[in-house]
Amino acid sequence: MLKTARQVIERARELSKTRMPVVAVAGGEDGDVLRAVADAQAEGFVRVHLVGNEAKVQAGIEKLNLNPKDFQITHADGVKAVVTKAVELCTAGQCHILMKGKVPTPDLMKAVLAPNAKLRVGKLLSHCAVLEVAGYPKLMSVTDGGVVAGPDFAQKLAIVENAVRVNRLIGVAEPKVALLGVLNEADPDFPSTIEAAAVARTCLVRRICKYVEGPLTMATVFAGAPDGTGWQSDVVRDPDILVSHSIEEANIAVKALIHLRGAIFMGVITGARVPLSLVSRSDPPMNKMASLALAAVMAGEEARS
Repeated sequence: MLKTARQVIERARELSKTRMPVVAVAGGEDGDVLRAVADAQAEGFVRVHLVGNEAKVQAGIEKLNLNPKDFQITHADGVKAVVTKAVELCTAGQCHILMKGKVPTPDLMKAVLAPNAKLRVGKLLSHCAVLEVAGYPKLMSVTDGGVVAGPDFAQKLAIVENAVRVNRLIGVAEPKVALLGVLNEADPDFPSTIEAAAVARTCLVRRICKYVEGPLTMATVFAGAPDGTGWQSDVVRDPDILVSHSIEEANIAVKALIHLRGAIFMGVITGARVPLSLVSRSDPPMNKMASLALAAVMAGEEARS
């Protein structure tokens, strides 16, 4: 089981000895993304295929004093042509990771979900943030803070399923899932708690995961059940995955851990045949590197299975 971002990077490097994954960057003109993929390539766990306006891509490479021979470049002009070509490279098996560069996220997602792309394998695409948090003994996942704004019952089941898949690929055999809520029990005054309880029960019935509980307050998840309750739990004080009620809740939780606790962030969109990596300009270099490493581990482990 991988417990730190550095272990994720080392595992990505180890898997690359069997098959070096290639990342297709949709919109290779983006300077921040260029630097991130160049650093990852220097670490030895990915090769890079840049898709975009060739002249602008070359200019970006020169501006960063990188060696153009280190990159494969495919010319495509215009957002639609760029995202279509990058997705085609993944569909054809020439690339194993898809990364957002200088293109709008909705356009990239639309290309991934297009029927002829044949990349969708799950019921839903969702974002999983995998965090190394100081003081916590293992990696912690928070979902969904990046794709599904207000998931309904069926979407929450798919979000749990996607997050469990990510965790199993990083070595967590039986991930422990906490569905967050404002109370520790289903209450008609708070419909989200009733839904959380129903999602937890359905996950067990459908065998999506072995350990899942909800609703649970954040205090209970990490501090334990209130004194005197006699409550026995496999998830409390030891969660692998936190599932929020909305995109806002997950996003706030992740950003708070990053900015207040210095957490190392690894983010991936899952539910497709290839992992999708999105990095932010505000992400420090380690977070960008670790996010790509997580995608590389997922691609490598799935190739082995």
